[in-house]
Amino acid sequence: MATAIKEPNGSMPVDATNIPAEAHPLAEKPAEIASNINYHAKFSPHFSPFKFEPEQAYYATAESVRDRLIQQWNETYNHFHKVDPKQTYYLSMEYLQGRALTNAIGNLNIQHAYADALNKLGHDLEDITEQEKDAALGNGGLGRLASCFLDSMATLNLPAWGYGLRYRYGLFKQKITKEGQEETAEDWLEKFSPWEVVRHDVIYPVRFFGHVEVNPTGTRKWVEGEVIRALAYDVPIPGYKTKNTISLRLWEAKAVAEDFNLFQFNDGQYESAALLHSKAQQICAVLYPGDATEDGKLLRLKQQFFLCSASLQDIIFRFKERRDGKGSWQWSEFPSKVAVQLNDTHPTLAIPELMRLLMDEEGLGWDEAWDVTTRTIAYTNHTVLPEALEKWSLEVMRKLLPRHIEIIEEIDKRVCSSPL
Repeated sequence: MATAIKEPNGSMPVDATNIPAEAHPLAEKPAEIASNINYHAKFSPHFSPFKFEPEQAYYATAESVRDRLIQQWNETYNHFHKVDPKQTYYLSMEYLQGRALTNAIGNLNIQHAYADALNKLGHDLEDITEQEKDAALGNGGLGRLASCFLDSMATLNLPAWGYGLRYRYGLFKQKITKEGQEETAEDWLEKFSPWEVVRHDVIYPVRFFGHVEVNPTGTRKWVEGEVIRALAYDVPIPGYKTKNTISLRLWEAKAVAEDFNLFQFNDGQYESAALLHSKAQQICAVLYPGDATEDGKLLRLKQQFFLCSASLQDIIFRFKERRDGKGSWQWSEFPSKVAVQLNDTHPTLAIPELMRLLMDEEGLGWDEAWDVTTRTIAYTNHTVLPEALEKWSLEVMRKLLPRHIEIIEEIDKRVCSSPL
């Protein structure tokens, strides 16, 4: 069955049998692009096959563009994996990307070809781009700056990745009614985002609460508490008129099947049975949850540590992956291959978390771990306004991150005792 398509004037639907539904992932000619869009409308279906209205056309068009990005994405990853340069990793709680479709076809210099292809399918490019919802990953200058940095680094052919959180509802959407301003949850993921690729093989444990266990050898280990899994979703970031396509890796918080208590559920204790699943969903529910209560403070701190821990575990994994098969190596090489840039105060827990990972998981001593950490992590401060310089009470920190309080107190002790 051919895909039913509306003519440009929106009147009678027409039959696109003259446009084959064939996959042309790297197409540049309008006819082949139209064929690839038609292919995704038929064989990557998300809607009823009996209509091809602007919303359906947007998703099929986005998937057609994504085909091309994935090819460049894989080539970029393989190139940097082989060359093994020093790579920048940008950690930010916010990203304000704008419309990915317009940005992608502009950077790839194929906007005119896509406009012609969509005309063949009975649509205008401008109408299709209007269908895209803004990714609710940020709300202001901090997020816009982060996205501009990623775009610029991709354009300059720099080896760089961004890390953030995959917020389910972002902040809010606003409506003006007779009663005034009304705020409702942002629904940018109500259907799905065609730009993200879930990486089911990239998942890391992130611990909260628990206590510190001291082993007979004197080494310390953070144990028990809650463990939430961080699952990676990757978004391609293409450079302008270059093949370099880098990644924005977003973390989603997940609990696993073992965390669902089937016996409690069958006993009617429905909320208790899925308690950890509920707590996991809260972490990436919204950007900047209210922190007027202790629970709100704990949730904000959870968000920030979740981003830091998952990202650093991933960075360390990639560093080791690139060392495989290259003979012996030392942790002193880490800062020559990794640069972690913290966007404002939100990801600063990356400093004690990298110390913990290096000492407790990798077996480094304090001095070596501190040397690696201080040569790896850099920090950007955007303002000195008190509301932007976050403060956390010792009680909240010690409750949620007991091992990190030990590390922070030791850092403070050593800095205060060192000569100026």
